Amino acid sequence: MMPSSRIVYQNWIVEIGHDPDTKVAPDGGDLFRTDFISLDHPAAAGLSDAEAVSTCVERRELIRRSVTEALNNLDDDEREFVIRFHFMGESYRRIAEKSGRSIHKLEVLHKRSLRKLKKQLAGFVHETFGLGREVIPDCPICRSPFAAELDEIIRNRDRTATWRPVLTVLKNKYNLSISSPQLLIGHEKYH
Repeated sequence: MMPSSRIVYQNWIVEIGHDPDTKVAPDGGDLFRTDFISLDHPAAAGLSDAEAVSTCVERRELIRRSVTEALNNLDDDEREFVIRFHFMGESYRRIAEKSGRSIHKLEVLHKRSLRKLKKQLAGFVHETFGLGREVIPDCPICRSPFAAELDEIIRNRDRTATWRPVLTVLKNKYNLSISSPQLLIGHEKYH
């Protein structure tokens, strides 16, 4: 059994939840319902009931926005799978029948989606809950004290250009001598 203090990203998705009876607004409105998220009650910290409710609502809204933003950064297939599987409760078999994909391919899609969500939510979890980021010991980017800045540079690079400008910035500004863009590609994809 997993300790209750451990944050599991998959459970976040489920707890944020999607009400299948709620239709998406034509303006691209909210897919998520947050009125049932269970969070630590701030009243234990000596807050009044009004302050406690306000704090819970603010925290719930912050979590909802962060998870929504992370979901919006997924590919269309990944986002659709997460919504159908986690929010609507469809099984692998049902999704496979509807999409024409094999269950094996859906399992791969599921793992990739959760890995991406975990990566995208890592900074939020660190800032909000004080939980450390997972550091991959062999990755010079993850080990760097400037890891968040380096992630931002990699994420915001010009996708039509080569990796050379990114490698140059890493060398000149952060003194990271990386000779191959494969390390950056692997970091971006898996870390």
